[in-house]
Amino acid sequence: MSLRDHVIRLVVESSGGAVSLADLDAAGGSLTAVGYGSLAYMRLIDAIENELGVYVDQDADPHALSTVDKLVEFVDG
Repeated sequence: MSLRDHVIRLVVESSGGAVSLADLDAAGGSLTAVGYGSLAYMRLIDAIENELGVYVDQDADPHALSTVDKLVEFVDG
């Protein structure tokens, strides 16, 4: 599984069923556009830290969590 696919899986799972892969594709990967909520963001941050071993400082760069591509850049960076 590629890093991008892994991040997408985490985004979808963290949404608690509110966001699907089709939703993300239709929104160009924008979490804001699919209505990603604050609880989903908290779950996503926890999943990234636990599964990918990357610490996420939410205050450092709020835009790093805005799209799938930016998330992949952040995790890979």
